[in-house]
Amino acid sequence: MSQIFKNIVGKFLLGIMLLYSYFSFGQNHIEGTLRLNNFLNKSCSTNIKKITSESVKNILKFDVYYITQETKNIYGEKEKQVNEFIVIDDGQEVNRFEPIKTNTELPELTNYIREDFTLNQENAPHFQALLDYIYPIAEWKPDKREFFFKNGKWYFLRDAYFRTKQGFEITVDSEGKITHICYKMKWDEPESK
Repeated sequence: MSQIFKNIVGKFLLGIMLLYSYFSFGQNHIEGTLRLNNFLNKSCSTNIKKITSESVKNILKFDVYYITQETKNIYGEKEKQVNEFIVIDDGQEVNRFEPIKTNTELPELTNYIREDFTLNQENAPHFQALLDYIYPIAEWKPDKREFFFKNGKWYFLRDAYFRTKQGFEITVDSEGKITHICYKMKWDEPESK
């Protein structure tokens, strides 16, 4: 009986010691976390702006947001660092749009297009406006945008290097529904218009 009593008391004391250490160390962790959060709140700001363009609303199924994150005065420097993100919220997750580096298939972007949207001559300027929102062209680059329809595909050209152009190639079915989107790094000049 005394062995059982010692066992119960021992486990009880061990439990109290664990709780004490949890709250003791946890309190310091909470205070440290608050100090770190305070530092970050003073040094960083985040601005989230929903893109309310008609082009975005009429072409994509989901909401698109422009996020600007600014970090300043971290090491006593007066300079600030700015990071910008364009994301899409599908109702369950927030994701960035697929990055473009080389010739790039864009199946996620293809899936974000509304089922009732058809790409035709009338709404091609709206599609170009959508691309300007979700894949903006850097301000320092000259404006080389153009779009046209050729051989059953739409081309939304974004940039030019010497005699070649690059941009989005969009395949549509006979009704104008988008079936495939990719980014191509090179078209020869004769293929344009």
